[in-house]
Parts: sequence; structure tokens; C-alpha cells
Amino acid sequence: MDENVSKPKKRRKRRRVNVVGRLLAFLGVTLLCLVVTLLGFFGVAIKGPSPTLAGAFCNSLRETSAIRWIPNIYLTDEEIEPYLLQRTEDLETEQVNTSMIHIAPVREKTEDGETRPMVELEDIAYGACKGKLLTIHDPRLVILGTSENFGSAPGLQLTDMVAKYNGIAGTNAGGFIDDNGRGNGGTPTGMVLSDGKIIFGSATARYNVIGLDYDGVLIVGTMTGQQALDRGMRWGVSFTTHDGIASSLIINGEIQNRNLGPGVNPRTAIGQCENGDLLLLVLDGRSSKTLGATLNDVVDIMKERGAVNAGNLDGGSSSVMVWEGEIINDCASVTGPRSIPTGFIVLREEAANG
Repeated sequence: MDENVSKPKKRRKRRRVNVVGRLLAFLGVTLLCLVVTLLGFFGVAIKGPSPTLAGAFCNSLRETSAIRWIPNIYLTDEEIEPYLLQRTEDLETEQVNTSMIHIAPVREKTEDGETRPMVELEDIAYGACKGKLLTIHDPRLVILGTSENFGSAPGLQLTDMVAKYNGIAGTNAGGFIDDNGRGNGGTPTGMVLSDGKIIFGSATARYNVIGLDYDGVLIVGTMTGQQALDRGMRWGVSFTTHDGIASSLIINGEIQNRNLGPGVNPRTAIGQCENGDLLLLVLDGRSSKTLGATLNDVVDIMKERGAVNAGNLDGGSSSVMVWEGEIINDCASVTGPRSIPTGFIVLREEAANG
């Protein structure tokens, strides 16, 4: 009797093994087909008849951490060369004229007599681009948030970083080491300047810097750490693309065309209008809703909103905006929000005079 009972059990076990085996085989074949299809699509885009499409596609991929090597599958170094943009991170930039910025009274009344809110959030739609825009009428409310122990500890997700400073909102900020797209976000690249002190980087090295002075005036450009301090910068980060394109987008109303390229990706940027309004912009991408934005798109949006100075921050899977404890944009990272070392934090209204 025991033998008769054991036979059905063995048959049921073999059936379960067969079902699992077939399922794994199906998933494996499906994944293989998907990879082959994607590689075929990449090949058509890169090797196709349109140099413009090929250039945009190469630049888009090379801006990423995890898959920037894909163009090298199809193209030799000589074939890729025409699509690469000239490195600009070490080129001299015009100095921001801070006298152009006249910060308006923060308790200014609107046309209907209401008190103007210090921070406003809105949806952004520009062409095929979609995202979120924060307008901060008192730029003193924006500070740089940081994770702890750069280089020896993981970074923070932006929700945790905003909560750390009891902020109302925030975006990601500077670049960070992320080898093969799997970094822990704990080590910045370039310089980090917090409350008037260089806490990462050096005073003598040159960086492409995006930061705010003690009055809340946005400063962008190429400078040494000491020059940033001499210009009164209180909060600052660095960011350049993998290929060395600097992040200065607009300086004193002039578009920095040498820093623009055709790549399409999620973007994060910061700008400032003549009346002092700070603009924090996050544009989504890598989804069925929108592929992303070029830096020309970012500049167009900033100019449309009146920005006279603007800088490009870390983008791609790092592009995140938090509002009241929640991520409100479509984060492009398939594994969820990334750990980051720095973020621009918007403090609550009561902190304006703190």
C-alpha cells in the first residue's frame, strides 16, 4: 500500500518539476526574444540612414550609466567620433552677474489681493516633454541636502533626504559615482559645498558648479572651489555628463549652446528669474508616456519661464521630485528611486527667516 501511495506522489512531483521547467524555459525564450528585438532596434537606429537620429540615439545612450556601451557594439571608435560632443567642463565661462537678480518681497500680493504663496507646484507639458515644475518665490528657502559620510556610507533616497531637513519638496542635485549603474549613491563627483564650506572636493580644483549664495542667487559656471567661496556661494554641487559636457545652460540671459546636445533622457534642472524666483524642473522619460527631453527642451522651458541663469543637474534614472513626502514624477529607475548624495531641498515657509 505504501508503494501504491508513493507512485502518485512521485508523478505529481514530476509534473510540478515539468511545469516549473516549462515556465522557466518560456520566460528565458521571452527574455531572449526581447533582448534580440531591442538590440535589433538599437542597430536600426544607430546604423540607419539618418545621421540625425543616429546622433540623438548615441548621445541618449552615452548619457546613461548602465547602457552607455551599447553604441560600441555597432560602431567603431572612428564611427562614434562624429556623434561625440566637445568636452566643455574645463572651458572658461562668463561670470554670473548677480546684480541682474532683484529678489521680490516674499509677501507680495497677487492681482486679486491674495498673499502670494512662497512655493508653487505645477505640471509641465512642452512638446513631447512632461514633468513637474516648482517655483520658489523666496530663494532663501532652498538649501542643499546631503547624505552622511560621503564615500563610506550609502546615499539617501530623496524622500528620506527631504524628511531629514523637514522640507516641503526637493529634487536630486549633483552627480555621483555609479559604476555600471549599480552604485549606492554615497560618493559625489566633483565638489559639494554646504553652508559655506567645501565638504567634498578641494579649493584648488576646477569644477562645473551649480549653487546658491547667501541671498539665494543662483550661480552657475566653471570655477575652482575657492572661486566659488569667493563669490559667496553657500550651497553648491557639480555635474558634468560622462563625455564632459558642462551643465551651465543659461548665464546672464545667454544660452550656452556648446553645452547642449541631441540626447533624449529624463532631466533635472534649476533656474532663476530676474525677480529671484527659483525654478526646479524635473522632466520624465524612458516610458510609454514620454521618451524624455533634450537639453534644448530644458533651455526652452527655462527661457519661457523667464530664467536668466540655469544649470543642468544629474538626470536619467536619478531625476526625482518630492512634494509633501511623496515622489510626484514618474521615476525612470526600474528598481525604484535611487540613493543619492545630494539634493536641493525646499524648506517650509516658517524657515524663511531662520
